[in-house]
Amino acid sequence: MRSAARYPLSAFSCSLLLAGCLGGASDRPSGNILRTNLKADPAMIDPITYSELLAGDVIGNMYESFTGLDAEGNVVPSLATSWAAHDDNRGFRFHLRAGVSFHSGRKLTAADVKWSLEQLLIPGNRGGLNAKYAASIEGAGAVQSGDTEELSGVTAVDELTLDVRFREAEVLFPIYPIYIMDRGVVDEHGEDWPSEVSAGTGPFSFVEWRRGQVVRLEAHDEYWGGRPAIDGVDFLIVPSYETAISMYEAGELDLAMVEQPFTRRVVKDTRFEPELLMTPAARIQYLGMNQNLYEPFKDIRVREAICRAIDLDGLSRGLFHGTAAPLAGQITKGVAGYNPENRPVSYDPERARTLLAAAGYPGGEGMPPLVISAPEPNRLELAFYANQLKTELGIPIEVAVVERGTHLAAMNAGQVAFFPWAWSAAYPDGLYFLRDVWYGPSVYNRSRWQNDAFDTLIERAAETPDNESRYELYHQAERILLDDWGTCPTIVKMLVALEKPYVEGVTLGAFRFLPFANVTLVSAQMD
Repeated sequence: MRSAARYPLSAFSCSLLLAGCLGGASDRPSGNILRTNLKADPAMIDPITYSELLAGDVIGNMYESFTGLDAEGNVVPSLATSWAAHDDNRGFRFHLRAGVSFHSGRKLTAADVKWSLEQLLIPGNRGGLNAKYAASIEGAGAVQSGDTEELSGVTAVDELTLDVRFREAEVLFPIYPIYIMDRGVVDEHGEDWPSEVSAGTGPFSFVEWRRGQVVRLEAHDEYWGGRPAIDGVDFLIVPSYETAISMYEAGELDLAMVEQPFTRRVVKDTRFEPELLMTPAARIQYLGMNQNLYEPFKDIRVREAICRAIDLDGLSRGLFHGTAAPLAGQITKGVAGYNPENRPVSYDPERARTLLAAAGYPGGEGMPPLVISAPEPNRLELAFYANQLKTELGIPIEVAVVERGTHLAAMNAGQVAFFPWAWSAAYPDGLYFLRDVWYGPSVYNRSRWQNDAFDTLIERAAETPDNESRYELYHQAERILLDDWGTCPTIVKMLVALEKPYVEGVTLGAFRFLPFANVTLVSAQMD
C-alpha cells in the first residue's frame, strides 16, 4: 500500500452553485485545525465497544495498538518495539515502548495492556469487534463467563514486558487492532469515562462530541512520536456527500472522504483532479459459484468459461467510471501477503465459448437455468454479469434482487448458487481473506468451494509466525484457488477523497486514512 495517488493538474472552473471559485477556497483558513467529514455520528467513541468504520476513523487517532501501519502499508512497531514467539508457538513476549504517555499524563505499562485485554472480554462491557482477538488467550473463557475479571494468560513480567499465552497458535496477534487503554481512567472519571475523556496514547485526545455536529480532538502534547503539527481535528457530521462536496468547494472542509455514488461524480469532474486522492480498498469482490447447487459448476471448464466471459475493464469503466479496477487474485494490494505477480482474469470470450462447448454446452445449450442474485445495491452489477454471460455464452440466466438479510442467511447456509459478493479486511494480513472466505470449514465460505491442499496450506500458515514464510504459503494457497477457478475475482473499489492544496501529510491507505499525526496545514501566504 502506498499513499494515495495524485492526478495531473488541470484548470479549475468556478462553481455555479457557490459564490466564488475553488481557487479562492484553496487558501489556508485561519486556525490550525484539520476539518474533515463523517457521514453520520459515530456509533461509539470508546475502544471497548468499537464496531464500525466511522467510529474507527475517530478512535484510530486517539488509541494505538502493539503495531501500526506506515505510509506504504507495512506493519511497523507502535506501542511494542519488539516481540518474539514462544518456543511452542502458543504465545508472544512483547517489549513495550518506554516513555509513552497516555492522554492523562500517566505512563504506559504492561499492566495497562493486560487491563485493556480484560476489558474487551468482561461480559458487561459489551466488547465490540476487537473482543474476538482476545478470545483465544488462555483464561478468556473464564472472563467471558463472568467467573473472573483476571485474564490468566496475560502476565506483566515487568513494567515494559508482557507475556501473552494462547490456547492454540495465534501468529497474527501482534498485528491485531487491539487498542490499549489507561487503566486509571475508571477510577478518575467513572464508568462513563468515554463521554468525558480519551484514555489512549494516540496523537490526538478527545475534547467534545456534539451529536449531529462535530467530534473534536486536540493534539496530544506528550505524544511519543512528537506533538502533531496541527492543533486538532474536527470531524464534522455531514450526512449528505453532496453537501460535503459543496462544503469542500466552499472551503469549509480541508479533507473530504467521498463514497459511492458520488465518487464517480468527483472523479469525472476535472476541477477536482489536482486535489484527488485514490487508492484500492482492502476489500475483495468475487463471484461465488456453488458446485453443490448447480451441476455445471462442477466442471472446471464451465467455471473458467464464466470468468473469462466477463469484461472486467468494461465493468470498471462503465459502472464505476474509474473508481474501481479489475482485481488480481484474492488478496488486495496494500494488504500483507499480496502477490504482485497475480494478474486479473483476461477477458477472452472466444476461449470461454470453446471451454463451454468442450464441457458439453455449446452456445449454452443444455445448461439448466441459472439465477444470479444479490441485494438491491448490486442491481446494476447483476444486470452486467447476466448480460455478459447470456450474450457471450448463451447461458440461460436470470437476475434476482433479494432482501439483504434474507440473502445473507441463505448464503451462510450454502443455499445460493451464483452471486457477486465482497469481503473487507479488518486487519492488514491476507489470511483474513483466504481463511475467512475460502477455507473449507469457514462459516463465511459462502460458495462452499473446498480443496484439501488449500486447507492444509491455510492451516500451516495460521501456525507460521515468520512473515515471509507465511506469505509464501498464502501465495501457494491462492494459486490453488485461482488455478481451480474456484471463484472469479472481479473488481476492487477505490477509496476516494479530496484534499486541499494546503494540506500535507495525509495518507489514504487500503484501510482508510492513517492517523493524522503527520498532517500539516501550509500556505504560500501564512496567516
